Amino acid sequence: MMKVGFAEVDIAPPLGIEMSGHWNVRVSKGVRDPLFAHAMVIDDDRAPICLITCDVLSLRRSTVLAAREAISEATGIAPNRIGISATHTHYGPMTAQLWTRDQQPDADYLADMLAGIIAAGISAFEARRPAQIGIGWTFEGKLSFNRRFMMRDGNVLMHPPVGSSDILYAEGPTDPEVGIIAARDADGNPLGYWVNFACHATVAGTADEFSADYPGALAAEIKRRRGDEVVTLFGNGCCGNLCQIDVFDPDRPRSGDELLRIMGEGLADSVERGEAEMDFADDLALDVRSAEIAIPLRRIPDEMVAEAERVLANASPDPDAEEHRDIKYAEMWLELTERKRTEPMILGQVQVFRIGEVAVVLLPGEVFVEYGLEIKLKSPAQRTFVVELANSIMGYVPTRRAFEGGGYEQKTGSNSKLSPLAGEFLVETALALLDSMFG
Repeated sequence: MMKVGFAEVDIAPPLGIEMSGHWNVRVSKGVRDPLFAHAMVIDDDRAPICLITCDVLSLRRSTVLAAREAISEATGIAPNRIGISATHTHYGPMTAQLWTRDQQPDADYLADMLAGIIAAGISAFEARRPAQIGIGWTFEGKLSFNRRFMMRDGNVLMHPPVGSSDILYAEGPTDPEVGIIAARDADGNPLGYWVNFACHATVAGTADEFSADYPGALAAEIKRRRGDEVVTLFGNGCCGNLCQIDVFDPDRPRSGDELLRIMGEGLADSVERGEAEMDFADDLALDVRSAEIAIPLRRIPDEMVAEAERVLANASPDPDAEEHRDIKYAEMWLELTERKRTEPMILGQVQVFRIGEVAVVLLPGEVFVEYGLEIKLKSPAQRTFVVELANSIMGYVPTRRAFEGGGYEQKTGSNSKLSPLAGEFLVETALALLDSMFG
């Protein structure tokens, strides 16, 4: 019989440090709900695997590599068989550069967070016990929506006004699948879950309080239904252009406690439906394949450099919000121009886990949903779950269509700096690994 272990470790920082996820700098003043590193280890007595999810916006590649090495040294799990992803809550601490170089994470907190991730992986390994695993999937079409819309003036807009008659259509699709991996002990008692769903974690709406957002609401709801010892990992799907806002329903909340409840309970319902249909097994094939990738930085045209220099030369000493954003973009364009001279490529990793006949694909970057759907459509596995913001942060990965249509996500900056071909490169790499694994 396989052995499975789960663990959760609090990784919330002290109050008073800067938060991530918004244009304005926010200093944390409270905690709405806790932030965790959640870990799951599956051991087949040959070569175990470990998945870890963290309630933060993103993870540096250096953090992931250091965590893998430490967990491997303590447990014997090979570093390339450890996958670590961020849930992408926009209400957590700063964990990577925010916009310009002058906005960097707190070094002491990064060390504490790393220690928490390591502790979660080791604790999950030590918590292994004989278990059965079930894998399932359900459909949830009312919680996540495409956030990019073609407007009547021909421009693409992120988050148009709710109910606006200037909306023509959503630019892209959604991914309504909820993927579930469940583990129970030899007596049939639940041990924990790994859940995959694609939606930006921008639901809490807190101004200056830490929150794990809807992944935290889901984990808390599963505890309420299944027991306090049950741990839920959340692997956020390809949601670079997805969010919780339904622009066609003005009566539905855009954020806040009520929407957190709706999403937490709705996804917990999906987990229960999926679990009811699962066949549990005590011996499943495990495998991991990965590929290191180098993706070019986007070219910064000369006219963009000239525009940045003009904006900075004419900047007001006390800019308003709109001018402040223009200044930040100008600074980022110049920083990226300088960076490209010495660091023209960004390193990342595509990682594929096999658990029975199901695949879990981990991608770096904030990936548009179209790429996740393409991997699912072409994958040779029985079912494929795709996770973004895994093992590093590379910024947005928009589609070519998005580059043609305009909007926020593809606008060049520290958060969107990759070649327009990046998404296709990620897809082809993932499919090559999947073909080698399931061929």
